[in-house]
Amino acid sequence: LALLLGLLNNIPKAFKELSLLQWTRKENIGTELGGKTIGIIGYGNTGSAFAQRLQSFNAVILAYDKYKTGFENSYVKEVTQDEIFTQADIISFHIPLTHETTLLVCDEYLNKISKPVYLINTSRGKILSTRALINALNSGKVIGAVLDVLENEFLETLNDQEKIDIQDLISTGKVIITPHIAGLTVESEIKIYSVLLDKLELLK
Repeated sequence: LALLLGLLNNIPKAFKELSLLQWTRKENIGTELGGKTIGIIGYGNTGSAFAQRLQSFNAVILAYDKYKTGFENSYVKEVTQDEIFTQADIISFHIPLTHETTLLVCDEYLNKISKPVYLINTSRGKILSTRALINALNSGKVIGAVLDVLENEFLETLNDQEKIDIQDLISTGKVIITPHIAGLTVESEIKIYSVLLDKLELLK
C-alpha cells in the first residue's frame, strides 16, 4: 500500500527532483485511490491483508483466487479473473511461485487487460516477465508499476539483456522497484522467529 501511494503521488520522483533543487509541483500532480477499482489476484494472507488496508480509501475492491471461494464480504467482491481484466484500474498480485504461476504475467496475459492499469507485484518475481512489463509500459497498456521483487533478484548473475531490462524499467520513470522489503521490518522478523519457536515447541 505504501509503495502504491508513493507511485500514485510521484513521491520518489518528486524527492529525486527536489534533491536536484527542482521544485516541480504541478508536474507531480498525483492520482487518488478513491473511486478506483482495485483487483487483487490471490486472496490468501497477504491479499486479504491488503484488502483490509484499502477499506478506508473509498475504492472498489475485487478479488480472484483460483483455489479459494466464498470469501466475499462487506468490502471485497469475489469475481472472476476476466472481471478484473475488464474492470480494474489497479491490479495487485499475491500468489505463490508454482509451475502454474511461473511467468504467468506475460505479453498474452497483459493483452487480456481491457484498459490501462497500474500493476503491483510484491509476491514473487518470477511470476512476471520483465520484458512483457516493459512492452506494456511502452504501449501504454500499463500506466505504472510497483515491484518489490524481480524476475532475477541475484543481481550479480544478471546477463547483459537482464541488465538492460532493469535499466529500461527504471528509465521509464513509471516504476518503483524495491529489494523485496515490502514486508521486511524489525517487528516482522521477531514475529517470524516467534512462530518458528512455537512450532518447535509443538514438536517436543
